[in-house]
Amino acid sequence: MRAIEQTLLSQYANSPSLGMIINAWNQAIDPAALIEVWYAAVWNIQTAQGYGLDVWGRIVGVSRVLSLTAGSCLGFAESNDLSEEGFDTAPWYTGEASTGSFRLSDEGYRQLVYAKALANITDCSVLSLNAILRVLFGASGAAYVRDGQDMSMTYVFEFLPSPVQISIIQNSGVLPRPAGVDVGYRIIDRTIQQNDFDADIS
Repeated sequence: MRAIEQTLLSQYANSPSLGMIINAWNQAIDPAALIEVWYAAVWNIQTAQGYGLDVWGRIVGVSRVLSLTAGSCLGFAESNDLSEEGFDTAPWYTGEASTGSFRLSDEGYRQLVYAKALANITDCSVLSLNAILRVLFGASGAAYVRDGQDMSMTYVFEFLPSPVQISIIQNSGVLPRPAGVDVGYRIIDRTIQQNDFDADIS
């Protein structure tokens, strides 16, 4: 407490013994340093760590632990997502998907919390969806939304997403799906585009 003398009743203000006891007590329980640590570790999302980021994740509604699909398979359910595989490149779906869990680091989780916060307030315009993609994948390469002009849209990635990034895209619920709009995903490999004459597909 600061300026503690102003809080004493006037009849006790001139008591040296009582003033010394109160000042010593005030120094012993001064929470100023703890408040600064708490502000940096929990309240300020730019510097929050561990438990603090977990609190932010609960507030915006996104988990630090992501579910990863351990292997790919050939089927029909994944025909419009990033786990799509062609014939002779993956086994048929056996009826049981093998999955694993991955715990994001503080920095990765901070990006996910930022993106989910943006997704919570987005108007689902192409501009705002592109802003979310920049927060999530700006360091990996170009990522943007393509409007199909027929109640469909496609998230386009001009880099090969890692398994963790694929999990963020498809399983975290961070990328919005506007109501009534068919959402697809596409990877464009620029290295293939530069070396052949065929359309670039993933």
